[in-house]
Amino acid sequence: MKNFKKMTFPMLNEIWVFTGGSHAAGGFAENRGFRNSAGLFEEVIRWDMCGQELAGRENFVINTARAGYSIVDIVREFGKKVADYRPSVVVYLSGDEDAALSAEALREGTDKLERLTEEIGAQLIVVSEKEGERDSLTEANRLLTLIGAGESKAGAEDRGRLTLTQAAETFERKGNIVLRKEPMKWLFVGDSITHGALHTFGYDSMCQLWEKYIREDWGRVDDVVVNTGVSGATAREFLERLDVRYEPYADADVVVIMFGTNDCCFPGVIDRAQFKGHLGEIIDLARGHGSQVILRAPQPQREDAGERATAIVPFVQAVREVALEKDVLLVDHFRNFTELREKDPQAFLSCMSDAVHPNIQGHYRMFREMAYAIDMVLEDSMVSLDYPVSAKS
Repeated sequence: MKNFKKMTFPMLNEIWVFTGGSHAAGGFAENRGFRNSAGLFEEVIRWDMCGQELAGRENFVINTARAGYSIVDIVREFGKKVADYRPSVVVYLSGDEDAALSAEALREGTDKLERLTEEIGAQLIVVSEKEGERDSLTEANRLLTLIGAGESKAGAEDRGRLTLTQAAETFERKGNIVLRKEPMKWLFVGDSITHGALHTFGYDSMCQLWEKYIREDWGRVDDVVVNTGVSGATAREFLERLDVRYEPYADADVVVIMFGTNDCCFPGVIDRAQFKGHLGEIIDLARGHGSQVILRAPQPQREDAGERATAIVPFVQAVREVALEKDVLLVDHFRNFTELREKDPQAFLSCMSDAVHPNIQGHYRMFREMAYAIDMVLEDSMVSLDYPVSAKS
């Protein structure tokens, strides 16, 4: 691991690009539903170490690794794999593809990567591990220790805590996303449920599951998922932070939007009509940049969420109305979770971490709901699986 200057916390608005080959991609075949190194690292720097600074939650981590690529390939495509994201730090995770290189080719590739990273004003961390001596949690914790951050709160015992089984439930298919032959960028924007910190205990959030799904099951190994969801965000606040959360990624092929969980909490400040206007503005902005848009309606709250449990209902209806008026694909998590609660109240509770936030099972369910809603369901894939909702989380 290359020497690295320790960071000062909380970090503010630092962009981290993880890259490399199949190990760096850290897909489903390697980690199942447990987070890969980039995902575990992201949770700590965007949540555990961010303090009360909003900009600390904007330390975005982007994984551009590609199965089959060595350091030679990453150097060759440095522009689109690294430089285009204007990172503060580049993390290169070496894997099997690099082990197949000659010592000279590996050394030359590493030297070139260092020079290119320096030219864009970023710092570089190169992590090399021998086969059999690596796992995502150990690797993430070594990286976090290197930069002076605390370790992940996930433990080794968490990795095998939940097991995916064959799914029995299906959902309505509503429309299609046009998939280009060329690599695509998927931008997820929203609040804490999109952010995905804390409530999955080392397992993937919905956005991280989507990344694994499109890269492995769909074979779109060069697609990139960017998550700029921020805990506590509203649609209005997102519009005020476009320079950080949207504009650097405005070339996204697909923008996935979910707000409402916090917007409903400001009576007299944000009303339903204003919320609809904010959502419409975001959709128009994304479409103006040529993006396809997916709108997600947040899931219902538990009864112990208090007034929030009822306040969110008209805001969910506003999401549905905007989707209809703007002719946007809608993933109606509220309807799907409500149907589950009516059929089996305990199963609904098993999908929630607290009164407001979905847990591991809840995020996997939302991932499956989106795949169905946009008609991207493959048989014998990640969408064919699910976590038992009776499992304790």
